[in-house]
Amino acid sequence: MGPFGTIILNTSTICLCLVLAFGTTATTSASTTGLASRSTLLHYEIDTLATKTTYETKYLTFIPVRGVFERMSGTLIYDAQKPASERQASIHVIIDATTLTPHNFDSEAKRRMLRGSEFFYVEKYSTIEFKSSKFRYTAGVDEKLIAIDGTVTLRGISKPVTLRVLKSQCNPATEATLARCTASTEWILKRFEFGMNGWARTVSDEVKIAVELVAYARQGVDKSTAKNGANNDGKIHTNAASAPEKSTGDKK
Repeated sequence: MGPFGTIILNTSTICLCLVLAFGTTATTSASTTGLASRSTLLHYEIDTLATKTTYETKYLTFIPVRGVFERMSGTLIYDAQKPASERQASIHVIIDATTLTPHNFDSEAKRRMLRGSEFFYVEKYSTIEFKSSKFRYTAGVDEKLIAIDGTVTLRGISKPVTLRVLKSQCNPATEATLARCTASTEWILKRFEFGMNGWARTVSDEVKIAVELVAYARQGVDKSTAKNGANNDGKIHTNAASAPEKSTGDKK
């Protein structure tokens, strides 16, 4: 039994693993995508329901401690159809630190500790933000997205970081769904650099935060398919109220 009564975050280093909602697998041929007459630059909004944000660290160097941030939002601007050298891309991610909840060894006391001044200090700093400055790709035909440079702000302190992208994908809009992007990245921070000094001898300097992020296009969708609107599952839904009612016979 440790100083937390059980096990607590080893937050010396924070490793944000973002499963981001964007990628580079969309084809570049207008003839195969049917988007020749439209702009290929899309503005995406992160789906707060589909996106999952988790953290993991170590207690006593080998015992994993895991949890989740239950709410995350943000925006993505991305053009998956253009070559990387011409591609416009940016992402802004906002994690709601007040929703931090332990998965294992959970208790109200541990929630208060992790959200308190020795760790995330959510009463004063309610969000963790990442803003990109550059997207990096592999050379060659594939032009695979491999990293995103940017700035993270945690507890009011901003520092440059690089997200390592593990996988990414973008799918164009169809008759039934909006354009969607997904991806997976890793982002490592040192918690001491952000003033998170609680339990320094027993909790790791590294915290890995994994974000399974999904984003749907909010602009650039063909009006003929988007005019009926879409809900947060990314599907196009017709407005049943606007459809004419079927005749059931003459009214008396």
